[in-house]
Amino acid sequence: MDPEARRRACVAFRVKLSRDTGANLTAADCEELLETTFMRVGGPVGGEEVSVQSDPGLFFTTIGAAIEAHQTVVVPDHLKVAWFCYREAAEVHKHPAGTGRLAECYDAGHGVMEDPAQAAVWYQKAAVLGDVPSKATLGTMLKNGDARAGVATDAARGFALLREAADLGYDFALIQIAECYLKGEGVEQDAARGVSLLRQVINQDEDAVMKASAEAGLAVCYMEGNGVEIDIAQSAMWCQRAADGGDATAIEMLPVIRSCDLCFATLARRHCKRCRTVRYCNAACQAAHWHRETDSHKGHCRRAADGGASTSTGA
Repeated sequence: MDPEARRRACVAFRVKLSRDTGANLTAADCEELLETTFMRVGGPVGGEEVSVQSDPGLFFTTIGAAIEAHQTVVVPDHLKVAWFCYREAAEVHKHPAGTGRLAECYDAGHGVMEDPAQAAVWYQKAAVLGDVPSKATLGTMLKNGDARAGVATDAARGFALLREAADLGYDFALIQIAECYLKGEGVEQDAARGVSLLRQVINQDEDAVMKASAEAGLAVCYMEGNGVEIDIAQSAMWCQRAADGGDATAIEMLPVIRSCDLCFATLARRHCKRCRTVRYCNAACQAAHWHRETDSHKGHCRRAADGGASTSTGA
């Protein structure tokens, strides 16, 4: 690009950016952004340089990510500028990843007012363009339904999108697929397969967040006896691992898993074999809860209430 053409491109970029975002970058800032080159992530050995001339869709997606991180490229109003770059990648150049990042901006309110419905629209467009993370996100929204985004529950379509994402190597989708099998959402229930998928993520994935999420899911399986035998000690162990990894669900769940239903001591390793819902730290607490005069577990135990003949406690 000759100097005059480059100057005109910088002026047009700056005017459009200022008009659409209110961000007032200097001419030098805009020229630096437009002339910066990046290494294509996942490209050939040695990398492949990309610029606004060679691949504008990838360029605006990459520069948007760099600006959003506010590390390698520092500009005023960085979230607004990042949103603008993603929008250029999505609206003008139909770039899959850029379209997905634009959806995330609307989802999180980064650089633009939070708008879940608009996020859903862009996730749909990104999924059609082939953006794998957007397939997984849209699949999860459809699986669960999302009233904020105006997305009705369609578990079958959600499962299909998640399966596509997983087949393309996106391991986060495996956790959602495991949940589908555990609950029978969009697919015939197969709890054992769901547990197997959670273990696959735990054993193979190097992403700490994903691993912690799968560990939390496995903790629930052991707590509820879904796909595995109820084992409170195993549930507590997996929940502790997930909590150590920062999983919010596990952090909230850990005190519940570890509480004795009588004395509230930690690490409740026993459970009632009749109803399999209450937990105790030892046999003494279990027997005391069963036999106490008021509000005894004997009076609440489901199997006893259903007419079970035996009243002995189980561990």
